Amino acid sequence: MVENSYYTLLTSLPHIDSLFQSKITPISRIQLDRRLSMLGRNDRDMLVKVEQLMHWSHLGDDVEEAALIKMAPRLLAELDSAAMRELVNWRLDMRTVVAALRRKMRDAPAPAIPHWSYGTRYAYIRRNWNSPTLALQNTFPWIVDAVECLDKKAYKQLEKILLGAVWHKLDEIGVNHRFDFEAVMIYVLRWNLVARWTSYDGEQAIGRFNDLTERALGEFAARLPQP
Repeated sequence: MVENSYYTLLTSLPHIDSLFQSKITPISRIQLDRRLSMLGRNDRDMLVKVEQLMHWSHLGDDVEEAALIKMAPRLLAELDSAAMRELVNWRLDMRTVVAALRRKMRDAPAPAIPHWSYGTRYAYIRRNWNSPTLALQNTFPWIVDAVECLDKKAYKQLEKILLGAVWHKLDEIGVNHRFDFEAVMIYVLRWNLVARWTSYDGEQAIGRFNDLTERALGEFAARLPQP
């Protein structure tokens, strides 16, 4: 898809003003998918793969998490965009961090097996298990507030922190991408965040948090030492 075609697509999409002030998504998913049909087949296929890794919660229950975990290195190898590789790696690391914090909340020991999760930091996390923030507070500034929320069982606030962190990362990457394929992917990922937040039910916060972090561990969950 040539650059002016990305421009045509992006200018046809309604602006997403903010995450937490949104009441509804600015466009329905059906309408969004119709606009995205303007993309070439390769772009559409890549967008689907990035969505699967960034927002697993929208997938059906029949999807094998282990298969998605194995898909990550293949996708990263296919991504020509350094910005998107950075984003996917960051998001996978975030999932691993949240899963680790949840285990620490249950006073579980560090995983005994070497490859207990995916991302780029699982070995580092094992080495720094005794640190309240896994010694990652400089890399992931949100982790300090996340730990406090876990201590207080403030799960709705925790989810807000995590969604806000992803939104901020998209802001950071989006500065250098206005009318290209990266900009299209960033728009869709923002849409996913708004859809999730606007459908949020505070009474389901604990269940949602537990489900997502268990999914983040995938096939490794059963192999972890139990508290």
